[in-house]
Amino acid sequence: MNRTRPKQIVIRVSEEELSQIKEKVKQSGKNQQQYIIEALTQSNIANTDGIKELIPELKRVGNNLNQIAHALNDSSYYSYNLITENQKELTEILQSLKQYL
Repeated sequence: MNRTRPKQIVIRVSEEELSQIKEKVKQSGKNQQQYIIEALTQSNIANTDGIKELIPELKRVGNNLNQIAHALNDSSYYSYNLITENQKELTEILQSLKQYL
């Protein structure tokens, strides 16, 4: 027999996962092979490698903003420039995070 797809991929799933897969296959109107191939080749899987590097930066800026909020609540003087600087840093970090969403 001449197969156009001679390679196999074998995976293990739980009973619940198999049930979910079968239900989705049934809803799609495709056979299981078609459904799984389309699901794997046409889906976008997010690459989250860079997020780990952004977390310490985000924590630092969040800590700075928290200190600013406490100072403002205590009616202490706080530099507008420092607030603006933290806002810019936070905006840059959020822009970096958007590529992962």
